[in-house]
Amino acid sequence: MYFSAILTIALVGLLVIVLYNDLMRTAFAFLATAFLLLIFQVIKPEEFLAGLANKQIIVIFLLIGLTAGIQKNIGTGFFFKLFSRKLNPGVFRFRMMVFVSGLSAILNNTPIVAFMIPYVKEWAAKNKFPASKFLIPLSYATILGGMITVVGTSTNLVLNGLISQYGLPLLGFKDFIFLGALVAVIGVIYLAVASHYLLPDREENKSEIIEHLNEYVVETFVPKGSKMIGLSVKEAGLRKLKEIFLAEISRGNKEITPVSPKEILLEGDKLFFTGNTKAILSLIKDENGLSLPEQSHVFQNDFFQLTEAVVPATSSLIGEKVKDSDFRKRYQGSILSIHRNGEKLKGNIGETKFQAGDLILMLTGQENRPNGHLKDLIIITLGGEIQQAKTKVGKLPSLLAITVLLLGITGAIDLFMAAFSGIIILYLFKVLNLATLRKAVDLDLLLILVSSLAIGVALKNSGAANILVEWLLQVSHGLDTLFALGLLFFITLILTSLITNAAAVSIMFPIALEMGQQLDQPLTPFFVAIAFAASGDFMTPIGYQTNLMVMGPGNYKFKDYFKLGLPLTIIYTVTVLGFINWYYAIT
Repeated sequence: MYFSAILTIALVGLLVIVLYNDLMRTAFAFLATAFLLLIFQVIKPEEFLAGLANKQIIVIFLLIGLTAGIQKNIGTGFFFKLFSRKLNPGVFRFRMMVFVSGLSAILNNTPIVAFMIPYVKEWAAKNKFPASKFLIPLSYATILGGMITVVGTSTNLVLNGLISQYGLPLLGFKDFIFLGALVAVIGVIYLAVASHYLLPDREENKSEIIEHLNEYVVETFVPKGSKMIGLSVKEAGLRKLKEIFLAEISRGNKEITPVSPKEILLEGDKLFFTGNTKAILSLIKDENGLSLPEQSHVFQNDFFQLTEAVVPATSSLIGEKVKDSDFRKRYQGSILSIHRNGEKLKGNIGETKFQAGDLILMLTGQENRPNGHLKDLIIITLGGEIQQAKTKVGKLPSLLAITVLLLGITGAIDLFMAAFSGIIILYLFKVLNLATLRKAVDLDLLLILVSSLAIGVALKNSGAANILVEWLLQVSHGLDTLFALGLLFFITLILTSLITNAAAVSIMFPIALEMGQQLDQPLTPFFVAIAFAASGDFMTPIGYQTNLMVMGPGNYKFKDYFKLGLPLTIIYTVTVLGFINWYYAIT
C-alpha cells in the first residue's frame, strides 16, 4: 500500500510538471497517467471506465450541446441592443460583466467567452478604446458567474461526479447560489473599478499587422511574356518553397485564397507571399518569371480579409508543426503571424509548433472565411453583417430550454433530465441537429474528464490522500478546523493556477474527503472549499481556458493577469472562507 501511495503521488506530481511545461498534449498526458495507474494496479479497469458512465460527466456534454443550440437560436443582433456604442468604457465594462456573469450561471462559460470576444473587440474598436481594457474582465466575470450554480462551470460537475462515485450526497443549489452570488457581486465591483487602472493600454495585434503589412506580405505580379503564364502553381515551382508560401492571388476584382496547387497563373496576376521577406526577394532575383510592381498595393489592403483565431486548450493542433498541419486546406487561410504571450514569434512559421492560447493572424478569402467556432480553432474576427436578433416567437425554443434547465438547477427536477429535455426541445424545433451535437462533443475533453476521475480514485485507493492529509494536519496541528480548511483552499488555489481546474479538483477531492473524515467534520464545507478554489484562477492564464482564450486577442502578457488578479484572489479567498465558516458553522 505504501509503494502504491508513493507511486501515485509521484505520477500526479509528474503530471503537474508535464501540464505546467506543456510537454505533452493535455488529453494524452491525463490518459498516460491513468494508463500507468492501471499497469501498476492502483486502479482497476472498471474504476477507469466508470467515468464513461458517470452521470455528471454526461451532463457536461449535454450542457455544451444545449449552449450551442441556444446561441444559434438567439442570434447575435441583441449584443448591440444591450451595449450601445454611445456608452463610456466604464459603463460598458460593468454592463458587459453583469450580463456574462448572469449568463454563465446557467450556460457553460467557455462558449460564452468564445461568442463574446469578437463583439467586445468590435465595440472597443468602434469607440477607439483598447480591447485590453475589457477582455480579462470578460473572462473573470464568466468565472465568477459560473460559481453561482452547479452547472455554471464543468469544475462543479466534475466534483459532483467524484462525490457520486463514493455514494455521498451531491452538492446542490443552496451550496452555490448564496456564496456564488456574493463573490460575483464583489468581484464585478472590484473589476469595474480596478480594470481601468491596472490593465494595460496596449495596441491590438491586428492593427499592428495592418500598419506594418509590408513586413509580412510581399507583392509580386506576373508580367507580360512571363514563363509562368499558363502554368499551374505547382508547375511554376511555387507550391513548396522554403520559409515562404503563396498566400493569395489577386486577379481583377477576385481574390483567390487559399491558393490551390492546380490554380493556373495568368498575365497580370498579383501574387502575395508571406513568410521570410528576404527569401521572397531572393525568389524574384532568380528570374523565375515574377516581378515587383512599381507601386505596391500592399498598403491598399481592401482586398485582404485579415482574420484572427485562437488555439483553444483542447485543440488537436497543439504540438503540431504548422507545415505538417495542412492548415491552409483545413481552415481556408494562410498564416501571416503567430503571437504567443503577447509577443510575435520569430523565425520560420512552418517550423513553429502550435500551443494553447496562440493567436493566429491569417489571410482568408471574403467567401472562404472559416466557421465561427471550431473545436480546434476559435475565430474571433467578426465577418459579414451582424445577424439580426430573433423575434420573441423565434426565441421560444431557447426560452423553453432555459426554463427547463433552471428547474434542474434549482432541484425541481433531475439535472440530467433537465439538460436532456432542453436538447430534445431544441431538436424538435429544428434548432439543433445531430451534426451540431457531434461538433459539440470534444473527445479530448472526454478523455481528460474520465482520466481525472480515475486519478482521483487512485489517490484515495492507494492511501496517497491519507499521507498528504496527515502531513497537512501536522502542519496545522493545534490550530482550528478553519485553518486546515484554509490550507486546503490555498493548496487547491495554487494547483489550479498551474494546471487545469478539472485536474485540480480531481486531485484535491480525495484529500478533502480524507481531511473531513479525520477531523470528524461534515464533508460539504470541504467540498465547497475546493470547488471555489479550483475555479479561482485569477492570477495566471494557464489554469482556466477562458483566461487563455483572451490572452492573444487582448495582447496580454503573463504579468497582466497577476497584477489585476492578485488583489481579486485575496478578496475572493477571504470572502469564500468567511462565508463557509459562517454558513456551515465550522467548529
